[in-house]
Amino acid sequence: MELRVVRTEDEFNQIKPQWDSLLSSLDSIPLPMTHEWLVAWCRAFSLNMQMEFRCAYLEGDLVGVAPLFRVRERYRGVPVTVLKLAANGHTPFSDVIVHPDLVGEERELAYLRLTSLGDHELGQFFKLHRNGALLQFLIDGPEAGNTFGARRIGLKPSLKTPVIEIDQPWETFFNTRPRALKKSLRHKMNRFRKQPGFSITLEQISAPDQPIVEELIDVSAKSWKASISNDLKSHHGSRVFLLNLIELLGKEGVVSAWIARDGDRAIAFELHLRYDGIVYPIRADYDESYKAFSPGSLLEYSALKYLFDSGAAKQYYTCADDYWYLSNWTSDYEEYCNVECFGGSLRLRCLYFLEYRLIPLVKKFIRKQGKTAKAV
Repeated sequence: MELRVVRTEDEFNQIKPQWDSLLSSLDSIPLPMTHEWLVAWCRAFSLNMQMEFRCAYLEGDLVGVAPLFRVRERYRGVPVTVLKLAANGHTPFSDVIVHPDLVGEERELAYLRLTSLGDHELGQFFKLHRNGALLQFLIDGPEAGNTFGARRIGLKPSLKTPVIEIDQPWETFFNTRPRALKKSLRHKMNRFRKQPGFSITLEQISAPDQPIVEELIDVSAKSWKASISNDLKSHHGSRVFLLNLIELLGKEGVVSAWIARDGDRAIAFELHLRYDGIVYPIRADYDESYKAFSPGSLLEYSALKYLFDSGAAKQYYTCADDYWYLSNWTSDYEEYCNVECFGGSLRLRCLYFLEYRLIPLVKKFIRKQGKTAKAV
């Protein structure tokens, strides 16, 4: 098995047909692993990082990929070299892909080549599925263990994402929702409809220069996220990522937005990417001055009803954490975790001991002391 490393966007573009072919071999194509998503992500978030997209080839065919970046960072104040997956808060989940036809030793070798670390390197694999093959390999693979030189593995919880399966009529699904949710939504929708000029529409987005795109940015700038500089207008990376996604995927007809308006003025939106039968609501904002009308929940209700009625998708993947309001819609979840792999050097073994042994003990002691103090 041969390992090749892609270090530039031009090189990545050259292998796009092979990359797409590998993903098409999966039961469901993961949006965050597609060529378009990764190009958009790299352009927005890879400043000061070195691309190291690892590609495993067997007899000339691409059979495994790991979209990694190499960067020099401080970990608990200590400078280290980090290899991390191309993932951040905008990424629903991430992974390392190995062709499903690879089994046994060939499959293990592919994972080994794609995730290998030097003794002085830290591997960070964010948002891996709890039941995924990659997580199982990292925990039980030949490089993990407690012997000298082996890499130590640390796990931290990440997202617990609600997902809604679209496999029945809307009325059947909605009637099984909690009574309080149905009553609340009907009240909100009736109040919204009574406001002169209020409307909710679904609009396609095919290019970043469409007027609707600037409307989304303006709505975001008036949302609560502006207070923490996480809105689309003030957060450069988020805005560039959105524009790149629209540029790369808009022409395929998979980008759309549910818009709530007061007359001609957009007051809330939910931005959707529909890919391989799955809808990803990757961004949602609302004008804070319209909070009393709950436009966000009404957009979600409208979008879900449309998806069930139209049969346009098989799943609504919320791209969120286990927020209480989403539990009203579903009890199905996809659970993820963050994995850190520490190389075998003395420095990284000490950092592992600090992060996953000493600090948890200190936190446990502090919590225990706090409970004791309250009891007294």
